[in-house]
Amino acid sequence: MKSNINLIISTLRWLFLGIRWRLQRGAFNVATWPREKAMLLKLPFITQHIYGPQQVYYALDELIVLCLVRNGEYYIKSFIEHYLKLGAKHIVFLDNGSTDDTIAIAQRYPNVTVLQATCLYGKYENVMKEYLVKRFSKNRWNLFADIDELFDYPGSDVMSLSSLLTYLNQNSYTAVVTQMLDLFSEYPLNEIKSNKEDYIRELYTYYDISNIQKSRYGHGKPSNPNIKKIHGGIRKSLFGTENNLSKASLTFVDRNIKLFVMGHHTRNSRIADFSCVLLHYPFISTFYEKVLDAVQHDRYQLSASDQYKKYWESLQQNPNLKLKTTTACQLKSINDLLDNHFLVASEKYHQWVREQANLNSISHSEISLSPGRIQ
Repeated sequence: MKSNINLIISTLRWLFLGIRWRLQRGAFNVATWPREKAMLLKLPFITQHIYGPQQVYYALDELIVLCLVRNGEYYIKSFIEHYLKLGAKHIVFLDNGSTDDTIAIAQRYPNVTVLQATCLYGKYENVMKEYLVKRFSKNRWNLFADIDELFDYPGSDVMSLSSLLTYLNQNSYTAVVTQMLDLFSEYPLNEIKSNKEDYIRELYTYYDISNIQKSRYGHGKPSNPNIKKIHGGIRKSLFGTENNLSKASLTFVDRNIKLFVMGHHTRNSRIADFSCVLLHYPFISTFYEKVLDAVQHDRYQLSASDQYKKYWESLQQNPNLKLKTTTACQLKSINDLLDNHFLVASEKYHQWVREQANLNSISHSEISLSPGRIQ
């Protein structure tokens, strides 16, 4: 009961600060604010605790992973095992009404919390995200990832997640740009048979960045000018969609930062001098069903409604879609994405990786981040 009261007080304080900030900048939208904030106030009362600790305490060099999920049974095993292996302290799922084995699979693992709220995703996607962030990660680092996204970073083969966060803390960064990389199988979509026990990262290893476009990152000023906004990619080649592939998924939730700006970005953050990757796996056997559900129920009306309509049109015309063409590459190392300039990292970051590798008794010959990859 006490924790609920504290959460309500914290939420009210956050709402007041948000109103004041918007009034000062002339950004207060009278038409949309009441509905969204009313739902944010309501969420603590309609959110059901299913599994795991209701509060998570963690240090400044530790990470919590937050995720909204619905019917993610083919992803959730890979998701949990990837992030726990990466070094995440805890994973929190807010389930949005799954009817499959998503929750049952999540309950197999320690260091996992499962909540459930069945409010309309299409209207309250960002509200649910804000609720998770404010409840679990104030004044700490969090990674917000979709169930089909696996985060990774340059130098992860030789440097721990804790060392990555220490670098961010020492340089007073509060956000990291993450670039979404779509991965797929060598087989046509209609031949793929997914399994709940699949480890997705081992099965979908191909990517294609031949149709990637870059432009200025317009949601704050990155410390490294080589960090760009990326869009296009394989989905533009296949479906003709202009997918934004850049997010600020890794953030430190201080009192100044504004999260989920235009869905995936930040305001008032200090953006790091390197970029990371979200390995994105949409093209499993359930892709067809997901697209149909999104079109029928307008599930992604806040972020990607038009894109899903184009996916559906293309799938109807060509259900045997094959993604792997002559321009596809096989992903063997995250650091390869520095070589092809999909990711960038400053000299300072490279030096930090080398220092951390040496502390772990790894020789220079084993360090894959060479000076030639500095940008």
